[in-house]
Amino acid sequence: MGERTGLAVVASLMLGCAVFGPFPHPVPLLFAIAAMGAANAAFPLMRTFGSALLGGVAAAGIGLAAVPFVTCSSERFTEVFTCTGDAPTWHMTGAVLVAGLSGAALVLARVLGAASLERRLAVIERAVKERE
Repeated sequence: MGERTGLAVVASLMLGCAVFGPFPHPVPLLFAIAAMGAANAAFPLMRTFGSALLGGVAAAGIGLAAVPFVTCSSERFTEVFTCTGDAPTWHMTGAVLVAGLSGAALVLARVLGAASLERRLAVIERAVKERE
């Protein structure tokens, strides 16, 4: 049960960052998608889908981390991201944070899957020993 609790905590952290964080667009969307992936990864039927979402968000977060610094340094692409004040810094911080939380949720989902498999194998092993 500890892994599910961990996934719930990570998902709530992601939702909190999406709703209350000072992160510019599209970082809150990444947090919301990652929270949905973490929630799905808590259930055996949806674990593969949730893990795929988490992996995609982690890759997207890393890929998008430095983009505002590049686009904001050119006058031509200033409409792509918010370039006023410290928005590029918050964008990078949020992108790295969402990638890290997604990675943590991926690890928890993997541990939860391994524990579930071990429990099933133990049941099969007991059934085989009882037949002997």
